[in-house]
Amino acid sequence: MATNQKVGSSNLSGRTTPSLMSFHASELKGSDYPIKAIILDYGDVISLPADPAVMSSMAALFGLPLDRFRQFYGFFRHDYDRGALDAAAYWNRIAEAAGVQLNEDHIAHLRKADVKMWSRLNEPILKWVEELREAGFKTAVLSNMHYDMVQRVLSDDAWTKRFDVLALSSPLGMAKPQPEIFEYCLKKLDVRPHQSMFIDDRRDNVEAALKVGIAGICAPSTEALVNLLDAIGFQPLPEL
Repeated sequence: MATNQKVGSSNLSGRTTPSLMSFHASELKGSDYPIKAIILDYGDVISLPADPAVMSSMAALFGLPLDRFRQFYGFFRHDYDRGALDAAAYWNRIAEAAGVQLNEDHIAHLRKADVKMWSRLNEPILKWVEELREAGFKTAVLSNMHYDMVQRVLSDDAWTKRFDVLALSSPLGMAKPQPEIFEYCLKKLDVRPHQSMFIDDRRDNVEAALKVGIAGICAPSTEALVNLLDAIGFQPLPEL
């Protein structure tokens, strides 16, 4: 999910370039230790990218061009995802930045739309998680996620039951790239950092995992992830 950033920069600016992905993949190539746990981000990894139609409708409510709305949406997101802001405070900060006022109905609509936007699941990745578990890997979700989205995720055990650990930021009061949330996830998985691999679509989050000692792959799409895993000889691979 989106993380904190400077106003005026795109909320996609933290995502990786092909050269960076190759660098992170190379951290694993030739490793002589066993990977026992696979840790996945939710947004743009387990989920499909944010629904563009929903995002556009939210931008229209603020009277903002889509790119500008994305900037404001991301700027306050880290505090929202780690539980420092509640929903009303988060959306009102965006409204203040946009120069508009919101009423209670607007905020209720935005909360529902935000959850809907991130609720489309990436089925090839979920199928891959099943295969990982069958192959003996532990699995975890490690995601920056606000309260409303956490409740949505926890209500759907059809896919969450495939994971041994759900490390979701807002109930924990911490969020990526803070090292503490990675350490929490490792503790719950009962593995050492070098026994785990973290997959995210954002460069800053993968770099944070590497600093903790976790192997990291930064991939902006399922296809890119398959190519990177194949390059390091990892099995099983997601099926496209």
